[in-house]
This record gives sequence, structure tokens and C-alpha cells, in this order.
Amino acid sequence: RERSDSHVLVFLKKISLVTNFNLYDIGCGIGFWMDTYHRFGISKKQIVALDLAVENVEGLRRKGYSAVEGSVLELPFADELADNVICQGVIHHVHNYKKAFGEIVRILRKEGNLYISVYNKWHPYFYLAHKMTFPIRFIYWNYTKKILDVIYPFFYILFQTMTRITMGKFLDKKSCRTLIMDQVITPRAHLFGKLEINKLAKDFNCTVE
Repeated sequence: RERSDSHVLVFLKKISLVTNFNLYDIGCGIGFWMDTYHRFGISKKQIVALDLAVENVEGLRRKGYSAVEGSVLELPFADELADNVICQGVIHHVHNYKKAFGEIVRILRKEGNLYISVYNKWHPYFYLAHKMTFPIRFIYWNYTKKILDVIYPFFYILFQTMTRITMGKFLDKKSCRTLIMDQVITPRAHLFGKLEINKLAKDFNCTVE
């Protein structure tokens, strides 16, 4: 699905109507969505968070969350233990997004719910951002990482303006830097349309809502 805050809020409202469930946040980052989960009545005890960055995991643990270090390509969880999974802005950055999707489905119970957010190849922003920033990525990964110091102020202002308009708030510096790394510097960014999403779902016996 195209990334949209309204979509994930509808998803959270739906699952919050059920009692005694768990929620796995795959690729949780610093825990950006935790406050939103709590607004829907989802407690810390119901949440299991996973991220590749050790500092993100340790930070969430200090706050009392169950957090695990790991990759979406090889989730350190047993089969069919998650009632609900949220995975936002993750699988489009891995080299094998089909394997990543399969891992998520593997840990999801048969009647479980999955919310997944990926870059929409038909949305001008994601298409242009991916194509137009190619020279920056090329220089960063092949010549010098110092180019980040040059372009960072511009993209910091750009992303802060965008999140203020779309979400009504500014990001903290760490979240903003993560966004810049994810959308500008990332070595790969797969773009998805409905055809690709429906094929993934069909391959793993999922129903798209």
C-alpha cells in the first residue's frame, strides 16, 4: 500500500476492537509509532518491536518495551505467533523483498492482520525522489560519503516541512536523519504498484483489503 497515516490509523482502530491480541512492529526504528499505538489502547505488554539497529532496540527496552534486534529477512520469531503485524517502510529497502514478505507472513497467524507500507511507484513523490536523487546516492556509495554533509541541510528543511504539513508536527533530529537516509541515501528502493502487491499476496495466500 501507499504510505498513508490515515490508512494505518484505520488499521489500528480495527485491531483495537479485539481483546487479548499482540502487535509486532517490524522495523520499528526508534519507536516512532508507539505513542500512536497507546492512543488506541494498545499497551506496552501487547507490543513486540524489532529493528536492525542495536541502539534503537536498547532505547525501547529502557522504556519498558519488548524489543528484539533482527532483520526482516530472517525474523527471530517462531511461526504463527503474531495476531497483527505492522511493517512500515522496510521491505522496499531490502534486496529480496519477496523473502522479507514471506518472513512476515510466516510469523503471522492464519487469521492475522498485516499492515504493510511501501513506496508507491505511481505516486509522483516516490518516483521522483527515487529517480532524481540517484546522483547523490551514486556519489555517496561510490566516491565520498561527505556529500551527505553538503545536501543534509536542504533535505532536513524539506522533510521537516513535509512532515509538518502532512502529520502536523516536526520530527526529532534522529527521525529526520533516518528519513533522509531511507529516502535519499538508501542503496535500493523498490517501487510497488497494486499489481506487485497483489502478486505478493497471492504467492503467500494472503487477502488484500
